[in-house]
Amino acid sequence: MTLSLRAYRLLLLLILTCVGSGALPSFAQAEDESFEPTVIAQNLLREAIEGVADKEVMVNRVSFPPHTELPWHWHPGEEIFYVIEGVVTLKRRDQPDQSVSAGGAQKIAPEVIHTGLTGEEGAELVIFRVHTSGLPERYLAE
Repeated sequence: MTLSLRAYRLLLLLILTCVGSGALPSFAQAEDESFEPTVIAQNLLREAIEGVADKEVMVNRVSFPPHTELPWHWHPGEEIFYVIEGVVTLKRRDQPDQSVSAGGAQKIAPEVIHTGLTGEEGAELVIFRVHTSGLPERYLAE
């Protein structure tokens, strides 16, 4: 379907009117005090592990804004993270909380329910996971 020039202009005018009136979200949300920054994950690698049937490795770089708390979750395989910048508090059920600063690393065993939270400065991590191919990366816990 192609739009005539007139229809295209009307559609553009409608979109701009909706954005200006608040009926659609604005792209300039940084000025909105209710705007909350989101976690940004960059997939660096996801590959099968040669010689090991049905296993894969994933490497992600993840940026956590200040005052972020992840939902409680677990992974079907091992997770290892390294803190590049900032501080993250690792919480595991039935274990003491661990504060991990830049230069620190932690290993989380498969199926351990955990969460992470950041303080004033947020955190930048590299996360490595090894688990069974085809399974979701994480499962939410109750």
